Amino acid sequence: MKILHLLTLAAVTLSAGAGASAQPKAKWLDTTHSFGAFDEDLGNVTTYFKVVNTGDKPLNILSVRASCGCTSPSYSRKPVAPGDTGQVAVTYNPAGRPGKFDKKVKVETNADPAVTTLTIKGVVIGDRQTLRAHYPVEVGFLKLKNTVVQFGEVTKGRTKTAFLDGYNQSSDTIHPSISGLPPYIVADIAPRAVPPGEQVTFTLFFDSSKAKDQWGLSTSQATISPDPLSSLVKEVSLVAIVNEDFSKLTPQQREKAPKAAYSTSSIDLGRIQRGKVAHAELTVDNYGKSPLIIRRASCPEDYVKVKCAKEKINPGSQTRITVTVDTGKMPAGAALVNSRLSVITNDPSRPSSPIRIVGELTD
Repeated sequence: MKILHLLTLAAVTLSAGAGASAQPKAKWLDTTHSFGAFDEDLGNVTTYFKVVNTGDKPLNILSVRASCGCTSPSYSRKPVAPGDTGQVAVTYNPAGRPGKFDKKVKVETNADPAVTTLTIKGVVIGDRQTLRAHYPVEVGFLKLKNTVVQFGEVTKGRTKTAFLDGYNQSSDTIHPSISGLPPYIVADIAPRAVPPGEQVTFTLFFDSSKAKDQWGLSTSQATISPDPLSSLVKEVSLVAIVNEDFSKLTPQQREKAPKAAYSTSSIDLGRIQRGKVAHAELTVDNYGKSPLIIRRASCPEDYVKVKCAKEKINPGSQTRITVTVDTGKMPAGAALVNSRLSVITNDPSRPSSPIRIVGELTD
């Protein structure tokens, strides 16, 4: 009886162990698919990822989740029997999405490991309408998003980064270049060689520590071409606002700082005969306890010239700023003078002061 009991117990134990070891096993034939380069006009593209159940228990695909709305997965809810094959279909919508793509789809099953990541990738060669919408600026086969690079506000002594994206609309590899940069801006181009239908990014670094004479609104130009030897070029504007760093001043230093006071906040030139030159003047007083430095006094318009009598104003002193407006250099048909004089100083409480300049042209 004792022997029979032991044999029965062993049989039950083996049966339980066999049941516990039975499990599904997911073997994916591929987890990555490349569509290569294809035209956006081709429309949706689909691939099928196949999975074999090499286990001894049905395999269930529990969920499939895409990383973005442009990727649509689908799958069968029917369990995959041992030895059978299941599949997950993944569709990519290229509409309005020119350039390279790399999308992920996470598949959850009852196998171990539970989650598998599938990848689809490729390059969409955009149609003309999409390219015009996303990259409206054409430089030969290189298309750019815009012609103005905005750095925003840059604190003196620091570096600010800005980006400009482009797209290769040709059927050959191009090597974009940028030239004519000022000494305080450097650029990196990635990738250097841009395959057909792929994107390129110009990364620009504005190093304000090297921009000694740049204060307030800073504008400069650079030239971009699809190839260093190409005669096709496009000028882009690089714009930043350079501010002095007052963040480290102590309360005592602020109390002893210079304080600028202006004789007026606007200049009205009145009626000016077209083609004539008009002059105006304002004064700047320093009511602070240390020298006031005029970093820059300027107007963006070419027909307005600004001259400062002196740039360093001791406490209790003043200086004159002369404004000259040459209406003969104004655009044809202009009826009004409407400019803004920007004065940048080292006054921490009022580092930038705009002075409006207005006038009416007469014949």
